[in-house]
Amino acid sequence: MKFIIAPGKYSNNVSSAKIGQAIYSGISRAMPQAQIVTMPVTDSKDGMPALVAQTIGGQWEELSFFDAFWQNRQGRYLVTKVDNQDTAIMDSEQVVGVDLAKEKSRNELFHATSYGLGEFIMDAVSDGLRNIVICLGKTAVADGGLGALQALGAKIYDEDGKLIPEGENPLINAYKVDLDDVYELLGRRTRITVLLNYSTTKKLVDTVNYLNETQRGFLEDNLVFITEKINQKYNLDIHPMPHSDSIKTLAGAFAMIDARIFRSSFEWIVKVTGMDETIRSANVLVTATDKISRESMHDDVLYHLSRIAEASKIPTFALCNSFVDDFQSYEQLFTGIFSTQMTEYDDEMTMFENYESVSNQLVRTLKAFK
Repeated sequence: MKFIIAPGKYSNNVSSAKIGQAIYSGISRAMPQAQIVTMPVTDSKDGMPALVAQTIGGQWEELSFFDAFWQNRQGRYLVTKVDNQDTAIMDSEQVVGVDLAKEKSRNELFHATSYGLGEFIMDAVSDGLRNIVICLGKTAVADGGLGALQALGAKIYDEDGKLIPEGENPLINAYKVDLDDVYELLGRRTRITVLLNYSTTKKLVDTVNYLNETQRGFLEDNLVFITEKINQKYNLDIHPMPHSDSIKTLAGAFAMIDARIFRSSFEWIVKVTGMDETIRSANVLVTATDKISRESMHDDVLYHLSRIAEASKIPTFALCNSFVDDFQSYEQLFTGIFSTQMTEYDDEMTMFENYESVSNQLVRTLKAFK
């Protein structure tokens, strides 16, 4: 019997890799002859690019950039082969991630910029890379992605016709946008793919002073206004929805430069790395997460792994610390849910022992009904 172990994301700095090791130990004790494959997981600050690096390899490119609050930092992105093309894969967290906004004032958040994300793209394009993938996670930056376009050569003017300088949120005073230099830079040969990550498993930090309603409303109104002017000038059809956090998704700006936008980062990655075929070769899929609920089912790993397995009629079991009965039709994705009875006060050794014990119980149950 072949088992695939695929732990999902955990909050509170719990290591998904160690969860996987515990499950592996529990399965092998109950069924020593079992074939067990652990899917690559990452607890790395490099996010999804690190997951790709674990599966198909690649090399890291270092660069200096400005983060959302105009602090100079060192970052990196992965260069690897996707469909036989050299591809740059970069994660937005290091540039505009929520963690950077800890203990920042609302005024600082209001003026934050996504400029650094454009610097990443510029670095890759300057090195001759024409296939670029951007993993967009949660952010406290609210410039609608216009800062990133500035770094690529966009000229953004205020109502008086003055050029808005780099280093601040250009959406505040934006009245007219000229994208001609961006189009010339990227040309027809550059393909940008944006992967959205709507995971709610990782809680937003409590130490962030998010924008107030007046600030949000002002920026959302201005994004709708400036986008409509761009639509008219460049014959586009982009319509940011008010009250949808469009000022913070940043994806709309990339749509302006003809990027392909995918709903899920993990769904794209399992295809290009072949992980979906690995899942389909299994007899049983065992995944894990700290909590299962309707909200947590938006987690990329948990949801999409389970959906792939369901399509291939592979029994799927979830090990979790707790679950609430509000995940509606999502329960059909699981053959069974096993609780680990973990609490926030348990140490790492207890966590390992509990996951090992529950996975052992799961396999013994399967053997009894075989």
